[in-house]
This record gives sequence, C-alpha cells and structure tokens, in this order.
Amino acid sequence: MPQSKEHPLNIYFAGELFTHKDLVGNAILAESIAELSDQRYCSVLPQNFEQRDNSPQQIRDQDLLNLIESDLALFCFDGSDLDAGTVVEFMAAKFADIPSVILRTDYRSKSSGDQVDFPWNLMASFYPRCEVEVVDSMAIYQSIFKEFPMIDAGDVMIEKRSSDVAHTMVRVVSQAIVDAFDRVLQQPIKLPASSSEAVYDWLARFAGFEDGDERIAERLKQALKRKQERRLLA
Repeated sequence: MPQSKEHPLNIYFAGELFTHKDLVGNAILAESIAELSDQRYCSVLPQNFEQRDNSPQQIRDQDLLNLIESDLALFCFDGSDLDAGTVVEFMAAKFADIPSVILRTDYRSKSSGDQVDFPWNLMASFYPRCEVEVVDSMAIYQSIFKEFPMIDAGDVMIEKRSSDVAHTMVRVVSQAIVDAFDRVLQQPIKLPASSSEAVYDWLARFAGFEDGDERIAERLKQALKRKQERRLLA
C-alpha cells in the first residue's frame, strides 16, 4: 500500500543522463514526483552520485547496488532504441522483485518494436509488479501552450511562457507516475518469503562486484530487512 510521509519510499531513477536536457529533465521530474506525492516517493538520481572519474565497473557497481537497495524503480523507456543500460537495470529490478514503473514520453516510433501494445521489444514487457505509463509529452505541451493567446517570440521569452508550460507538462507526467506507483504497490509480492534471503544473497554475487561478495551480501541483507519492514517484500 502507499506509504505515509513519515516513511518515504526511495525510487531509483533509471534513464539517460548524457546531455544537459537529460540532466535537467531528470532533476525537475524527480522533484515534481516528490512534491505531488507529498514526499512519499523520493527519487535517487544516479546523476547525483555517479563519479565520472571512477572506472566503468565502479560506475556500474554503484548504479546496480543503488538500484537493488531502492524500494521502487522508475525506468524511462524513451528513444527510438531503448538505452541499453536502462534495460539491464530493469531486468535487475525484476530479479529483485522491485515494484517498478516504466515511463515513455517519446511520441516517436509508435509502431516500432515487435508487439502491439508498446513500442519496444517484447522481451522488456509483461513482468509482474510493473506499471506502464505511455504519455505524449509533445501533445501535452502543445495543448497547454495553446491556452495562451499568440504573441511574438520576444514576449514569449520575456514572460518565460515556454518554461511555465514545460513545468506544467512535467506536473501532468509526474501525476501519472505517482498514480502508477500507487497502483503497483497494490500488486502482490512475487518473491516467496522462503527464497528472499537466498535471492538477495545471489544478487550480491551475480555481477561480480569489486567490493567482494561478503561485503556486498551484508549490504543487501540490510536492504532486504528494510524492505521487509516496509512490507515491500515478504
């Protein structure tokens, strides 16, 4: 069930973070989700903790561990081709039985993929404890912008109309995400109580983390305990 403000749930925010647009969009969306959920859902943004001077494996390890430790996960499935790292993180989340939301705001390639329902490969679909939100961000933006009378480009910039419309669009998308997390938390736990310790012990070992199996196993043991206390896992 949705958690109270006193016990916020951490969302691992999985998606591209390669350009200034990615970084700004991730930050604004994460803050809007927290605000609209009354701080029930607070995002963990990889762009806030990744150190680019680390080795590629250190970056991968850090992202995977933060994902598995998180209570929930949000996966941004935008682009003509899904970001490979995001897909790997999605599968890791499903191995860990993490309640997840897939978000797509990209109106392109609506007919791509090899399934009818969603524009991506069917191997990334149909998993339990997962909700999907496909929204047309451009249509939302233009619908909001059309509510204003037409003025010249200079006045649009002076009045900061474009950014105001963009922030309203983000709130619309954020509310859809909050609603999706509320729904996914109603879905039953799939990982049996009798297997949870063994599964999380394996998750500490399957990727070959640099910090060593036993240290990571203890870290994930504590994460499992917290999730059980919050009734996210049995």
